[in-house]
Amino acid sequence: MKLVENRKYVRKRTFLAAKIYFNDKQSVIDCTVSELTAGGARLRVVSRIGIPDHFILIIPSMEESYICWMVWGEMTEIGVTFTRPKDLVGQPDLRLV
Repeated sequence: MKLVENRKYVRKRTFLAAKIYFNDKQSVIDCTVSELTAGGARLRVVSRIGIPDHFILIIPSMEESYICWMVWGEMTEIGVTFTRPKDLVGQPDLRLV
């Protein structure tokens, strides 16, 4: 039986250092991006406890930042969907990195 891929975007395995920012950039958590797509990512964290449902993800090596929404979580991994801040120019009440 062949499995059918239902994902909207093709996943790319990565090993990128990143940072999760929240609480008006007063709080930061280190993470690793283990999978990346055009619309989301899988993040490895020490613990998902304390990470809010909505945050900013910065991947320094790619010089990219994303506004993220958590869509699933396990003890040391979370899945997020995201939008690049530059794609949201003109949207009200957004504080961009």
